Amino acid sequence: MKKIYSLFYVLIIALLVTNCSIEMSQATIAPPASTAETNPSNSSTSRLPTTQVPVTWGHLELTGKLIYPSSIRENDLVVGMIQMLDLSSGDLTTLFSMPRAWIYYATLSPDAANMVMSYTPPPEPGHSADRILYTMPLDGSAAPQPLFSPPTSDDRYTQVEWSPDGQYLYYVHYNVNNRLEGQLDPVFDIQRIRYLDGQPEPIADHAFWPRVSSDSTRIVYITVDPATAANELAVANADGSDPQRVTLSTPIPVEIIDAPIFSPDGQSILFSVPSQAPTSQRNWFEKFMGIQIASAHDVPSDWWSVPVSGGVPTQLTNIQTINLFASLSPDSQHIASLSGEGLFVMDLDGSNLTQLVSDPEVHGTVSWTP
Repeated sequence: MKKIYSLFYVLIIALLVTNCSIEMSQATIAPPASTAETNPSNSSTSRLPTTQVPVTWGHLELTGKLIYPSSIRENDLVVGMIQMLDLSSGDLTTLFSMPRAWIYYATLSPDAANMVMSYTPPPEPGHSADRILYTMPLDGSAAPQPLFSPPTSDDRYTQVEWSPDGQYLYYVHYNVNNRLEGQLDPVFDIQRIRYLDGQPEPIADHAFWPRVSSDSTRIVYITVDPATAANELAVANADGSDPQRVTLSTPIPVEIIDAPIFSPDGQSILFSVPSQAPTSQRNWFEKFMGIQIASAHDVPSDWWSVPVSGGVPTQLTNIQTINLFASLSPDSQHIASLSGEGLFVMDLDGSNLTQLVSDPEVHGTVSWTP
């Protein structure tokens, strides 16, 4: 979750972000410059706008589809979109688009029939748009509808995750007015709700980035120390009981960790960490004043892994890019990752890293569905 620098540091980070790219110190197979052309499709989504992306990853024999938020600018308006990339054919289909809207995170039902997203719709005259959870069919046959009403107009929801068994939605909640003294960030907590008829249940306080194990029995998430704003990995039962800290026996010299996900066998955790510590450390004055730093999601970062029981962390990539978020392939052989440059895929150990789509406008999440 974003933490805030002083204005000066935000400007510096913005400059870094606009210039960062996947470093070639780790071999990366990149697609050629965009040559997308309109391509009528014979699939059930043929009525939706579809373009063709060159399948430069054919040697990997990937199957299934990647679904992710993106955006474009049209006539000085930002258009929020949900796109679907067919890994076999290269068809890139726009499932949903809305001017003056923004999609933060999206998650698919296990049967890939519906999507729930953290979404800010176009503002109505005289009203501000709120970031809450919306649901919509994946085929775009109906407009997004609010999943449930928040208790107040100041409550927000983000980082939504569907449990693989389809029973629960996990998400991060915060109230824009609920801040600890001296802190700029609001207080985050993880909740879940039974789809579609449940009530919000508390899972973890001072926490965010929930991800669910493949058997739906456990969750991994990030905890926040209210005093120092330092992040730590934690695992718990699916209902939030028996929370356990995941101890790194060789500490990573940064205070921020992001975007955890279980490995297919549930024995290790993949997570994102900034590539260089000096740009992410707070000095004594910032700590004293409660000024928090940008998250790993906002600065050049890399993928690491550690056993669920704790231990020595292992760096998997050397790409130094922003906005990392991972999704496992249906056959559990690959990892798709969203980044500041677009989408790439890699083996579970970080090898064979191959770029799929070069597009800096992708953001939020990526889901890999059969």
